[in-house]
Amino acid sequence: MSVALQSPAVTLQLWERFQAGHCAAEEVTRSRVLQRWQRCRDAGLVAERPDEPVMALESLEGSRERFAPLLAPGAPFDAFASAMAEAGYSGLFCDADGVIISRRISEPFENAVACARLIEGAVWSESARGTNGVGTALFERAPVTVVGAEHFERRNHILACYAAPVRDIYERVVAVLDASGLASEAANFVQASVVATAAAIEALIIARTYDAAVPGGLFELERLLSRMPHAAVLVEVTGHVRRSNTRYRALMGEAGSTGLIHLVRASLAGGRGVAEANLPAPLRGIALEVEPIGSPIDPFAALVHMRPPAARRGSSAARPLPEAFSAIVGSDPSIVAARNQAARFAHSDLPVLVLADTGTGKEIFARAIHAASPRAAAPFVPVNCGALTGTLLESELFGYGPGAFTGAAAGGRTGKLAAADGGTLFLDEVGELSQSAQAMLLRFLEDGTFYRVGEAAERRADVRLIAATSRDLPALAAQQQFRSDLYYRMRGVVLRLPALRDRNDRSELALALLERIASQRGLPKPLGLSRAALAWIEKHLWPGNVRELRSALDYAVVLAGDAPRVELWHLPVEETSPSEGEGALRARAERAAVLRALTEGRGNLSDAARSLGVARSTLYRMLDRHGLRPAERGEA
Repeated sequence: MSVALQSPAVTLQLWERFQAGHCAAEEVTRSRVLQRWQRCRDAGLVAERPDEPVMALESLEGSRERFAPLLAPGAPFDAFASAMAEAGYSGLFCDADGVIISRRISEPFENAVACARLIEGAVWSESARGTNGVGTALFERAPVTVVGAEHFERRNHILACYAAPVRDIYERVVAVLDASGLASEAANFVQASVVATAAAIEALIIARTYDAAVPGGLFELERLLSRMPHAAVLVEVTGHVRRSNTRYRALMGEAGSTGLIHLVRASLAGGRGVAEANLPAPLRGIALEVEPIGSPIDPFAALVHMRPPAARRGSSAARPLPEAFSAIVGSDPSIVAARNQAARFAHSDLPVLVLADTGTGKEIFARAIHAASPRAAAPFVPVNCGALTGTLLESELFGYGPGAFTGAAAGGRTGKLAAADGGTLFLDEVGELSQSAQAMLLRFLEDGTFYRVGEAAERRADVRLIAATSRDLPALAAQQQFRSDLYYRMRGVVLRLPALRDRNDRSELALALLERIASQRGLPKPLGLSRAALAWIEKHLWPGNVRELRSALDYAVVLAGDAPRVELWHLPVEETSPSEGEGALRARAERAAVLRALTEGRGNLSDAARSLGVARSTLYRMLDRHGLRPAERGEA
């Protein structure tokens, strides 16, 4: 319970008594103001000290960049700060460390409080400045009002501070909004304005979080929910029900959602959910499907689908992946998420951006999306932007007119864009596009029109764009090395494919690739993989990704001949060193000789030992030395 302070004079008297050590412990426990001051004293702060403001200029630019969208003209803070300045207050936006990163202040007030250091870069955490609006709101994680002598430091007694924390979608405090003015002009309406604006900023943060995760953001999710034939709800990890459809509201009625929230949290954390008995009564016996939203590692929300039990039994048959996606093998969560997202948006015309290392299967995803789309009967036209440069790429992509340049075909040439009309254009390594090609592509994406190089006649094409790159396109756009407007136009749907070294299904993928290789080569059945071969596949870093694995298995199948399985020595296992001495060279030569003997002996150790002119026991030591021990007896 707080002490009701009757006037500024009474507050000042209380402050002076506290600083003199005349407030009893019992009195402190009854007063929030005294508790705040005691917290500062316990932290070693003093109420009267030289004016040595704590500054954090080194982190100022980073914070400004991070919060730039929230501070832009027209954003809630802009209107709030302008209104506060007109009322004689300073509108402040501070980061989670209490550093002022933006302010708007009226000139008379700035002159009156110059010593208070309400300047950008100044640190106003409670540990730096004692009890104050910004720092105390951060510590207490709640809106606060600190007027006059309620401040711990004497120099701040001229201030009236009203502050409220700003939270992100995970309910983490990421910033503080503050309005500070003269204590003599304190007014209760200011706190209401601060709290309302903080809520508006939080809503903007949440909207931008959804926009970054889902094409169309919350609006698109709400549209999807309204069209679902079953009950569905959008729940965030904090437990907040963000959106729901009418079927969900009809199903739940007045029932609470606590059990449902526990289910969502457990599912997003990788658990098995909760016991059915702990679910709200209307959900018992209902088939629940939790669909994460956001990063696969740290989702911030989930769509929960609720279907009758009969629907659940047929769910896998009711919503199978299109056949086009059968070529994409793997059970790694990142691959599953990318495959499901690609299948979901295959029927739309949204552009797709695939971000992945070289060799991870970007074109396979692009072809699957095309084959599963309404454009499947039309052309799929791939273009490798990294193989062409400058005007050559532009003429290849957009075509050129007669005599456009020296060596041009007399009748001109139709470009890839026109060739893909009605179908899909796949631009691989799109990060290599020149600035002029980027401008031309942006125009086409905006209105469907383009010009052939050297022509003034406008042309049109109906094309869906799928772009891919192994470069960090978001970083390039942020550094202005790639047009940000084109980047945001292309990223309708973003697919991130993991590198092979980051996948946990490498053995599964290797066996599937062996099956395909056997089919393509007309072999009666696919080869197996020995335990040693599988172990090497699991530990190898695979810098060439899936493409390297496929090549290694192709090599092994040829070398294995009619053997029942691929052994370690069939794989192109190489150990290289940047600087090899005589011992290392000798070891490599010995290893190569062992591999050759094993290959020629078709894995027969006795034949390999005879070929090398060594005893079988010596061969075993050589195999162990080079990690080539064959499968144990009885291994299938």
